[in-house]
Amino acid sequence: MITDKANKTLCSGQATVPLAKAMLLTAMAGGMGWGIRGQYGHETGAMIAGVLVASVLVMLFCSRFNTLSSARAIAWVTIAISFGGCMTYGQTVGLTHDEPLVGNTEALRWGLLGLFIKGGIWIGFAGVTLGLALGGQRYTAGELAMMFGGMIFLMFLGIYLLNEPYQPAESSLPRFYFSDHWDWEPGVELKPRREKWGGLLFALAGSWVYTGIIKRDALALRMGIWGFIGGGLGFS
Repeated sequence: MITDKANKTLCSGQATVPLAKAMLLTAMAGGMGWGIRGQYGHETGAMIAGVLVASVLVMLFCSRFNTLSSARAIAWVTIAISFGGCMTYGQTVGLTHDEPLVGNTEALRWGLLGLFIKGGIWIGFAGVTLGLALGGQRYTAGELAMMFGGMIFLMFLGIYLLNEPYQPAESSLPRFYFSDHWDWEPGVELKPRREKWGGLLFALAGSWVYTGIIKRDALALRMGIWGFIGGGLGFS
């Protein structure tokens, strides 16, 4: 049962939605949104897929929500999906099937690992915020500000620890680097991309700790973890 801040039931008597129907409609919305995203790119484009997927989920599973609660849930997911838009992943996809790397099993495995991590981060944020909006747990403006402030700090810490050094002019790249690298194509002129997945991974982990342990918001934590797993498998 989902309640609002006055502890009133928002979604009672909700009809059961067939899993196959939910998966099909959500996949169709996400696929269309991701296709449209390509025309805009980055954070803004990602929000198109976010608003479409969130709208389908809310209409399917929370049709008895009041309008404000539904809009709040959709808005949270739309914003969260945009976070992943700052990550580069085109060259990560390239590691799995670029013509010069075809047959290179190590490059394929490394590329798939990178796609799993980046996809998991991307959808993990959406899962946390959707659970946060639907779980019935109250979050004050101060608590949300503290959570996002902590996530920003963790983002910079994660970039420093996992996405540095980044000095392509000196052929110096991070140890865990999931874009094209001279290790895969030695002697080739490359344009290495700036990666930020480490920072977002730390920020996502921070959101799990705050919602799941400090606020004891079980739904936000579970949906965040399942979002990470599903997003990782979907991307890879």
